[in-house]
Amino acid sequence: MLSRLLFIGFLFAFSAAAEEVQGVVKAAMAGLEVATSDAPYSRTIKQMYIGWDNAGNPKTGIAYREIDSFKTITGMVVVDKTATGYVLREAVFPDISKIKNAKDRQQVLSILQQFKGVPFDPHAEKSAVDALSSATRYGIKMSGFLNYLARHVALQMENPPDWSKKK
Repeated sequence: MLSRLLFIGFLFAFSAAAEEVQGVVKAAMAGLEVATSDAPYSRTIKQMYIGWDNAGNPKTGIAYREIDSFKTITGMVVVDKTATGYVLREAVFPDISKIKNAKDRQQVLSILQQFKGVPFDPHAEKSAVDALSSATRYGIKMSGFLNYLARHVALQMENPPDWSKKK
C-alpha cells in the first residue's frame, strides 16, 4: 500500500513538472511551429524544442534539464535567433515552488536576473553569462548548466538536426 502511494505521488509530481515546462514552451513559442526532440535528448539535456517561423527559419529554441539545488528543480533556457546573432531571452525554473524555504528560493531566483536579454556567440569559448556576484556552490553549478543549455540550443538552431525539420 505504501509503495502504491509513493508511486502515485511520484506520478503526480512528474506530471506537475511536465505541465510547468509545457506552459513555458507554449508561452515562448507563441506563433511558431514547434519541433520537439526525444526525451532524453542527451545525457545532459532532458529535452529540446525549436520553433520555426512561417518561412521555415528557426527563431526560438528551448532546452531544459534537472538541476540539483536546495531541491532538484528544472532549469530552462529560451534562446532567440535575431538578425545580429543569438540572444538568451531568459532562463527560468518553472518548478521553483519545490523549494519551500523562501530565503533559499529567493537565492536561486536571484541567479535568473543575469540571464535575461543577453546576446552571445555560441562559437566563442566563453559563457553567455560569465560571473555571478556572490554565487554559492549551487549558483555556480546552475550558471554552468544554464550557459551550456543556451550554447547548445543555439548551435542546434544554427545547424538544425533532422528531428526538428518539417516532414
